[in-house]
Parts: sequence; structure tokens; C-alpha cells
Amino acid sequence: MILELDVGNSRIKWRLLAEDDLAVVKAGHVPGFDELQLVTELDAAITLARMCSVRGGDVNKRLEDWVRAKHSIALVQASVTQSCGGVTNQYANVSRLGIDRWLAMLAAYRRAGGACMIIDSGTALTIDVVDAQGLHLGGYIIPGLRLMHSSLEANTAIRLSDNYSTYSESLGHSTDEAVFNGTVTALLATIKQQSASLAKAGDVEIYFAGGDAELLHGLVGLDRSEIVTSLVFDGLDVACPHPDRNLGKV
Repeated sequence: MILELDVGNSRIKWRLLAEDDLAVVKAGHVPGFDELQLVTELDAAITLARMCSVRGGDVNKRLEDWVRAKHSIALVQASVTQSCGGVTNQYANVSRLGIDRWLAMLAAYRRAGGACMIIDSGTALTIDVVDAQGLHLGGYIIPGLRLMHSSLEANTAIRLSDNYSTYSESLGHSTDEAVFNGTVTALLATIKQQSASLAKAGDVEIYFAGGDAELLHGLVGLDRSEIVTSLVFDGLDVACPHPDRNLGKV
């Protein structure tokens, strides 16, 4: 089987794939490395292990040592390159582009077979656009919903209800409504503006990922759009293909 790890700032996501058809066998997430070692599903025979990590130093080294000791194989760590899977990166310093954004672009471009926009909504909301020829046209990074809320509470006298969860683009008639509706409207306006601009150049596939994907996808109502939460994992297959499979990487 193939082991995939997505190491974020607050948790480690993992999944196991069948080696023959890349079907997902098991998946889950844990708070950190100590908990990962206790996941019994990872006792399975692993022939390839690959990782996306936004962390550095000690955590990655511990994961590498653990995989080598447990499965007698090297843990392959994905990195951002100038070109991969038909996608070309225009960053002057490619290392400044987040690996999670890069892998999501690789997966989205392969899935779309052409122009695509990726909207990943978590702590930050990122938008990346790849044209039909695979050129990364650039992206946005802006605060996500909860970061907007906490910033307002930290820097003003506003205090929001803990159990409020209703969002719309309507004008608010309370502080909670004004903040929740105002923040989501700001994000939706950015998404709509960019999708409208892209539509002028032809068809574009739009993918939503991240914790607020369902909320934003439901509110924005864009054609040719879908929720695909596995883009970062899927991008690992493009950036770090199995040596016995001719997949993705160019």
C-alpha cells in the first residue's frame, strides 16, 4: 500500500491507497506525531510513503526516521519546483510558494485537463488560477472567516456569539449578523470577481477545498464547480509518483 501524509500546522492527515488502482483504503487525522505512531492501520505493509509538509525541522525528521524504522523505506517529501505535471510556476523564488498550494494546483490541473481555479478555505483563504496551458497565473492569500472574526474581536470591542453559525450575503441587523455576513460576503465577492474574469477567457473548472468549502461552495453558486477536499493528497501522486507507475510528473 501507499502511505500519504499531509502535515499541517495543527494536525497530521494521513491516508492509505491501494497500490494497483490508487483507491483510498483508509484515511484519518491526528493532532501530532505521537498520536500518529498509535494508528494501527499504519501497521500495514507500505511500499511507498510520500509527504506534504508545511512544517520544518524536527517534525519532518521524526517522521522520516519513523517511516524508515517501521517500513524500511524512505519517506519522499514533495517540494515546489518550476514545472511539474504540466503546470508551470511563475514565482521568482519557487520555495516561497506553499507546498500545499502547489500540490493542489497539480491535482486540479490534472483533474480539469485545462484551466482551473482552486479555492482553499481554512485559516487563510487561498485562490490560485492555472490557465489552459498549465501556467500558474498567480493567486490570492487573504484571512479566512475565523481569522477575520478573531481579528475583529482582538482589535475592537466586538464580541461574537460562540454558537452563531448562520451566513448569508444579507445586510446584518445585529453585530453577529453584520460580522458573519460581512466577512463571508467579502470572501464571496473575491471569488465571484475572479471567476467572472476567468470566464471571459473560456471554460474553467473551479474546485473548493478546506474547512469552509461546503459553506462557500453552497453560497457562491458557481457553474462548473465542485468540492474536492483531497487535492493536496492527490497532488502527491503528481509530484511524487510511484516509481513503477508512469504518472503525472514531467
